[in-house]
Amino acid sequence: MGLFGKLFHGFYYVVDEKTLKEHLENQLKFTLENKLEASANLNIYLNNEKHHIQIWNHAASEFEDEKEKGLIVYYDKEEYKTLEELYNSKLNNLPEYFKIELIDMDDAFLNEYKKNHPELNIENY
Repeated sequence: MGLFGKLFHGFYYVVDEKTLKEHLENQLKFTLENKLEASANLNIYLNNEKHHIQIWNHAASEFEDEKEKGLIVYYDKEEYKTLEELYNSKLNNLPEYFKIELIDMDDAFLNEYKKNHPELNIENY
């Protein structure tokens, strides 16, 4: 695909539940510590279906009406107030391994995981 292709496509990883949770928690922690609005933005592929996950820290917005919304975790446009709520409702029965796609940029933590698990070939998931 090359660098040019990466500009228009996401970054794919095959992960387990623990790794996904650690990635999302790392993203949220970084967002809160740095008072950013946008956090995780990824697709998760489960049972041949693509689902979109986004985390927004509206409390960091410069607009007062946005600040009131606080933290929102979106899963296919459904809203959750915490990652734990998302885990308990939508991500509570994940397969052993599954594919995710980071939409905006790659991630050092996930790149290291991918490097340490060459047996997890994206084309197999």
